[in-house]
Amino acid sequence: MIVDPSKGSFLMQLRLAAIASLSCALLSACTEGSIAEPDNVREGQRVYAKECAACHGASGEGAGPASLGLDVIPPDLTGLKQRNDGYFPREFVRRFVMGRLEKDDPTSPMPDFSSVGLRHVYPDGGADGEVLETDFANLLDYLEAIQE
Repeated sequence: MIVDPSKGSFLMQLRLAAIASLSCALLSACTEGSIAEPDNVREGQRVYAKECAACHGASGEGAGPASLGLDVIPPDLTGLKQRNDGYFPREFVRRFVMGRLEKDDPTSPMPDFSSVGLRHVYPDGGADGEVLETDFANLLDYLEAIQE
């Protein structure tokens, strides 16, 4: 049997291309975060402005006008990634804001949004006062986008 060297080279290149494509797909599936759509980040910014900025500040640095009347300083939300070794703790933030984690201080002024809903986003009681998953995902996308 005679093997044409040009065909072997082509098959090898095809195999390498397939392996490279598979490797890229696997690596992208393992990334820590996802790239949010700009529209989702803008919508998250709207939710943030209405529900969070009063305490955490317009830019997320923890000095909103309502924070003056609190016994605690709301945390700087732009440094979450930095305080977590370069990883944005998306699931932790989700669980904390939705009241799924026990707070260090039970008298903390941080609302449990699973109970109070997005009352400023839906002032007329839209969405039955519930936190819609898309609203909350967009909020998390925005918070991830403002990380320093």
